[in-house]
Amino acid sequence: MKKYQQVAEAIARQIREGRYGLGERLPSVREVCGRFGISMSTAQAAFRLLEDQALAQARPGAGFYVSFRGTPQVPVEGPTRYEVHNRMLQVLSWCAQPGITDLGTAVLSPGLLPRAALSKLLARQARFEMATVLQPLFSGGHPPLRREISKRLILQGIELGESEVLVTGGCQDAISLALSAIARAGDTIAVESPCFPGLLQVIESLGMKVLEIPCSPGQGISVEALQLALARWQVAALVLCPDFSNPTGSQMPLANRQRLLALARQHDLAIIEDDLFSELQEPGKGIPALKALDTDGRVIYCSSVAKSLGSGLRLGWLCGGRYHGDIAKLKAFRNVSEPLIIQALVAEFMASGGYSRHLGSLGKRLQLNLKKLRSWVEQAFPGQTQIGRPEGGFVLWVTLPGIDSRQLLSLAVAEGVAFFPGDVFSGAGQYNHCLRLSGAFDDDDKTQKAVAVLGRLAHSLL
Repeated sequence: MKKYQQVAEAIARQIREGRYGLGERLPSVREVCGRFGISMSTAQAAFRLLEDQALAQARPGAGFYVSFRGTPQVPVEGPTRYEVHNRMLQVLSWCAQPGITDLGTAVLSPGLLPRAALSKLLARQARFEMATVLQPLFSGGHPPLRREISKRLILQGIELGESEVLVTGGCQDAISLALSAIARAGDTIAVESPCFPGLLQVIESLGMKVLEIPCSPGQGISVEALQLALARWQVAALVLCPDFSNPTGSQMPLANRQRLLALARQHDLAIIEDDLFSELQEPGKGIPALKALDTDGRVIYCSSVAKSLGSGLRLGWLCGGRYHGDIAKLKAFRNVSEPLIIQALVAEFMASGGYSRHLGSLGKRLQLNLKKLRSWVEQAFPGQTQIGRPEGGFVLWVTLPGIDSRQLLSLAVAEGVAFFPGDVFSGAGQYNHCLRLSGAFDDDDKTQKAVAVLGRLAHSLL
């Protein structure tokens, strides 16, 4: 293989692995010359080959960009049963070690939670409503909570009655219920890549196969790649997070959502929409949820208060569309009801206006945190590090220059810092040069020092 072919293949591999997303600028010809120790003519020949492969596109005066035409040609590995649970347990155990500064777990730090307001409401319940909240509840959830959720859904462009809301034990529980109702062991579930590891664990626990579909910043899941996959394999459902995907923080444009729904109708594909982060943005400024654009009930909408009030409450909900009856029946068999005291607490917090006020201040704080986190990473990490620009949520996706993030994690844990390595965001263990950091911190100084430790260790691995 000639030198220019080797260089082109190296860049193509980085595109396939997600280091450079759809429409993202590639290194300049001069940068490629320096990185690979080649001449200008060799670098130009490499880019011409990438153009011939429809992976890169030249923009006059602006360099080369990952081609929209090239995305469907990115190989998609076939449906596979993956084992990710043990990998995740190891990472979570490191993050939970005493004395560790946990930069990985996407959980709100205590200082970001409305503890005083919730404590006051809980004390009121204990005094005046304890007899009520200790009674069993045989329904789809506490009626006042379902009512408040249906009101809040209007902010996402979703108009549903409270009877169409099913309360669950969190968003992950909602997704598990939905998958169990519409698919069976051995079926194939399409997911975004990179993908939230909790979803991969759910699919693994249900004995289903994973089909990873590439996604990219500013575009979300590749509709073209999904179209190719659906033409080749039988897919039972697609699970995705179109608003501020975890871990990239990308938001799917409206046009892409409409194309996705048209494709789903064509293939009669069920869609499970994970919408954990959209409430953290200012109401009325977002793109309508997939569920809001759904005209035939194929979108199952799932959400929770995990990223707003704390994951310890274990409270979520789903709107099942055409599948709602089957999901509700399965829910009744599995678990009659979530704790009524928690449902009543959240319902009252929403009804009082406290929840909306909390979301307003929390969203601004998390946006500021992400700006700080990006700045600290930029200052501390090696020069070729690529830092994501999340459009929402509170996680940051970082791509390292030729550094194995597992190796970095081992060194970091020894110095009291932990994060999520990139390989847990893929069943196939891709993205080993990436890592995810959480912006849900309440201690700037502690977090900045931890990022500095990671940066120093990253430099040592070059």
